Amino acid sequence: MRCSTAARHIGMGLLALMLVTAPALAQQPAAAPSPAALQTARDLVQANGEAHAFDGVIQNLVDGAALGFVQTNPDLAPQLRDLAVALRPEFDKRQTEIIDILATSYATRFTEAELKEALAFYKSPVGQKLVTDRPAIVQQAVQNMQAWGAKLNNEVMDRIRSEMKKKGYDL
Repeated sequence: MRCSTAARHIGMGLLALMLVTAPALAQQPAAAPSPAALQTARDLVQANGEAHAFDGVIQNLVDGAALGFVQTNPDLAPQLRDLAVALRPEFDKRQTEIIDILATSYATRFTEAELKEALAFYKSPVGQKLVTDRPAIVQQAVQNMQAWGAKLNNEVMDRIRSEMKKKGYDL
């Protein structure tokens, strides 16, 4: 199953956020999870759709790295683009590392029994529906939040104008 563009962007945004905030969130390392807990967590991130949310990350990193050289060598843009396409399969093999990172995060915060419960939920019809419908739900929520934010912004601006008018200022 391929994720929608919106879901992929959300996943990439989450990864970027994690990369930026990781140093600030560093803590003492927790006890290493058991191999069984890690495998259950891997199964969980596959079942809950999180593993697929990062499907475009490696391609974007490879493309971005190659195209980063275009600024200093604009004439090489076609060659750099071709090279990025050629290198993608080599680095795509590292997608499992993303799954392992996600799984480790879960396995250090949940017991193996809790992971199994969560996995059972995501394998259930309701859990599968949640995974299937999540991209549309998120897209709808984002659109509704944008509309809400625009409406609220207008209300705030009207209120500011009104309050400033009481003080003798026309905005």
